[in-house]
Amino acid sequence: MQQPSKINALYCRLSQDDNIDGESNSITNQKALLTKYAAENHLGNTKFFVDDGYTGTNWDRPGFQEMMRQVEDYNVSSVIVKDLSRLGREYSHMGKLQDYIFPAYDVRFIAINDDVDSAKGENDFAAFKNVFNDYYARDTSKKVRTAIKVKGESGYHIASKPPFGYIVDPNNKKKWIVDEEAAKVVRRIYDLCIAGKGPAQIARVLMTEEVLTPTAYYAKRSGAETPSNPYRWSADTVAHILGRMEYLGYTVNFKTYIKSHKVKKQIQAPRENWKIFEGTQEAIIEKGQWERVQQLRTKVKRRITKSGRTSFFSGLMYCADCGAKLYFVARSRRLDGRQDHFVCSKYKNFIQECSAHYINESVLKQKILECIQDTLFYVRQFKEDFKQELLQQGEQSRKLEIVRKRKTLSDAHRRLSELDQILKRIYEDNVMGRITDNRFQKLSADFENEQQEIAASIATLVREIETETQQIMDVDRFVALAEKYAGISELTAPVVNELIKKIVVHKPEKSYGYKHVTLEVFFNYTGKISIPLRSVGNKG
Repeated sequence: MQQPSKINALYCRLSQDDNIDGESNSITNQKALLTKYAAENHLGNTKFFVDDGYTGTNWDRPGFQEMMRQVEDYNVSSVIVKDLSRLGREYSHMGKLQDYIFPAYDVRFIAINDDVDSAKGENDFAAFKNVFNDYYARDTSKKVRTAIKVKGESGYHIASKPPFGYIVDPNNKKKWIVDEEAAKVVRRIYDLCIAGKGPAQIARVLMTEEVLTPTAYYAKRSGAETPSNPYRWSADTVAHILGRMEYLGYTVNFKTYIKSHKVKKQIQAPRENWKIFEGTQEAIIEKGQWERVQQLRTKVKRRITKSGRTSFFSGLMYCADCGAKLYFVARSRRLDGRQDHFVCSKYKNFIQECSAHYINESVLKQKILECIQDTLFYVRQFKEDFKQELLQQGEQSRKLEIVRKRKTLSDAHRRLSELDQILKRIYEDNVMGRITDNRFQKLSADFENEQQEIAASIATLVREIETETQQIMDVDRFVALAEKYAGISELTAPVVNELIKKIVVHKPEKSYGYKHVTLEVFFNYTGKISIPLRSVGNKG
């Protein structure tokens, strides 16, 4: 007998997959059936719990969860569904609900069309029906994934919605078009990155400028309630925008996958499994700028010194002898920055024997500005000759760079093999009692850390060799930059980031009381340009 205070829970669920069954499984149809059944069987005090748009293999549904909270509070007399599949399509959890959970809370369970009523005793066929429903969900999921795979491999968008900056074309649901208002924000984010700012810094700029976040922007467009702080950008959101290839006008499919129809968590797919189609929509970001942003984010790390100062050359400076980066050193006692300089990191930290490759930042700024001015003037004055010369130079330069990187890769593989042998020997020494357990643990940890670092560097080198091999020198892009920065009179972070790929600093040479430092400047898109450059003089 039902207690007066308890409710009869009428549960309805509909997923997108159920739409193939037509109107029979609609929420309206389920409500009508459940209402009629409750009235005919004198089950009053009814309450509906509805999940519209949720798959039966997902138990984290708001309606279902609310109903189960009522069950656990002993507020439910019975749970009534149209059929077993409405409650769920995962047989193991369905079994727990029917055999343990509902009985434990004294809840009567009724599935009308499957003739299941716990008040009448167990229905042996229900277990088979649950297995069939599970199989149906698995089969449907497989069919859906196959349809998505075919669609994705054909170059159509399979993302649930376009990235921030695009909207679905109202005249063609398969196409994306630029949402100009949002696209301005995307371009602003990329410009700030080119200016030398990281995701966290960019987020702070956007908050200061009171730029709506993507969530707040969509809410404003749809008329929904906006978040309490519509300008609170996060570094993760900015980083996500900076990494999306879709802004090049590309469709990028299969970036994520799920392991099972029962586990909905999306897993990042390896890059080689992505399907990329170019020119599927209008680009928001120019390809050269996008590529430079990726370089800045993966290779250029600007260390903040104790004085709080940094340099827009940080991350671009390399030692000609050992190949290590040059550290930026800011003298906190001299706030004017006149003693700020770059020095080889391996020499500074005594990691490896190397000479004191050193250059004052103020001198560096002057000489790099002169180099850029001379180079851009030459490019503009002798445009066609420059193109021909550079294409010839570039092929040989690229081959030499590939040879150098392959040698570095070979050395890294050899060191990995050495470390394997070393680890094997110290393990044997530990077993034989020649070294203590503490000593073994410290040594093995050090060597394993080195192995991990080398493995990471090997992966980077492999990617760089592949890129170098496939790269085609884009002289026209550099010519466009030469026109853009014609008449440049001072260096800024955007100028340096757009024009320069790296600067190689050679060992200082003394002559007549002066230290002469040779710099090699490698430009984006073209590499090293062989035209007469001014030498660097630094009193020492």
